[in-house]
Amino acid sequence: MKTERHFSLAAVFFIPGVVTVILLGLIVKNYFDSVARDVSEEYQRIETSIERATKILTALDYSFSNYYKSGTALLLEHNRTAEDGLCRMWPIDALLLSEGKNQAIPAVDISYMLVGDKSLCDPNSPLYKRVSSKVSLAPILSFLHDLDDYVLGMHYIDKSGYVMSSPETLAKNINKSLLETVKARPVWHITINNRETITIAGPANVYSLSDRVVTMTVPIYFQDELQGIVSLDLDIDALLSTNGKLASPIHFSSDEPQLTPATARWIYPLKMEGVKFHHHLYYQFEWQPQVQHFFALESDSLAVIASLYVMSVFVLFYINTHVEKSYFRELSAKDPMTGLLNRRGLEAFLGNAQHGNYLAIAIFDIDNFKSINDTWGHDVGDDVIRHIGKELEKNLRSNDSVARFGGEEFVIYMTGDAKDGLVASMQRVRSAIGESSFKVLEKGFTLSGGIEVAKSEAGWDFETMFKAADEKLYLAKNQGKDQLVS
Repeated sequence: MKTERHFSLAAVFFIPGVVTVILLGLIVKNYFDSVARDVSEEYQRIETSIERATKILTALDYSFSNYYKSGTALLLEHNRTAEDGLCRMWPIDALLLSEGKNQAIPAVDISYMLVGDKSLCDPNSPLYKRVSSKVSLAPILSFLHDLDDYVLGMHYIDKSGYVMSSPETLAKNINKSLLETVKARPVWHITINNRETITIAGPANVYSLSDRVVTMTVPIYFQDELQGIVSLDLDIDALLSTNGKLASPIHFSSDEPQLTPATARWIYPLKMEGVKFHHHLYYQFEWQPQVQHFFALESDSLAVIASLYVMSVFVLFYINTHVEKSYFRELSAKDPMTGLLNRRGLEAFLGNAQHGNYLAIAIFDIDNFKSINDTWGHDVGDDVIRHIGKELEKNLRSNDSVARFGGEEFVIYMTGDAKDGLVASMQRVRSAIGESSFKVLEKGFTLSGGIEVAKSEAGWDFETMFKAADEKLYLAKNQGKDQLVS
């Protein structure tokens, strides 16, 4: 069987390259599917967090709307200071422990401040008395503010002009101008007009803070009369933080979706029962950080793919070299024109062949081959040689062999159990070639041959048998050609 030579050098790199590209494509697809899942999970987390904040705000709404006046003068337990036309109050004891409870119960660290007109500091003023009736709710603001890291602060803005705020750091940023104009601001009017829903405003920078704030507000009514507004501030950057889970940021936007940047992906409108939203989330897909994140996240998979590529190239190089060696080894043992064995190939075959009782070596030679070349040309002469090669292979058994020793000389090996049978087989082969010779040459051609048969015994020698067959071929040529001498 003819052996293919080897892979081309391009195939050695191209075949593993195609497999590598397919694997890389699968990893990239899996990565982007993972990004989409992570973005969806983050959207769900953000939405759940906002929903949790609405529940906190609803709880405050309920507390303020259903509060009954306390008989305790709680404001006596507060520090107070009046400056710049404002009164500020904050608790004397920063630790709150319910009266009569065991001291082993942990106290709650509270932080809040009340800010109002300077009359707030006067125990005889109506404003003081109004605040005194609600100040016991201030620790609730402090407690709820500490529940979640993304809750920046909570406020109760009373219609009479004071603010109850937690933590106290936020209240310290309230000035007289802000206090006097708070009811003129759009958020106040939008909130009181959305009596049945929670209003969302922002994100924006407020109170001179560096944090971007989203404000959730709800109006407080008692006996159908507006009492004030409860607001909850969310640190939107803390809320949107994915802690490195995603390569690019998630944005919370109040703009129309069509106004989002071209890099916006997976735009998600926020909708929640009882909340007046005009906001949406989107993921800002930027190629550079995405590629960096991809290589950081998939470094192990990429290393495996690179290793597989290098290994595949080395394996193909090895196969290439092995096949190439086999090809040249086979080429060195075969005649390139007919594909038959050459002298070296035949000697290698005989060295491993299983012989019967007798073995025969025959030499066939084309009669008047020079005349064929001179008359019909060398191309026709080559066709005659190739035809003989095909006919010899077709008429020999699998345990026989044939070789071309150059020019028009063919050497046949046969083995069997009877001397006469081997001679007859050689004659049959020679006759078959002569009968089919008209297929390749108009007038046909003949073969002469000599055959040497010997017993298959230890020490038999190919060279001796070959010389004996060659002498008989010489006799056949001299005795008129077109015959087999044995």
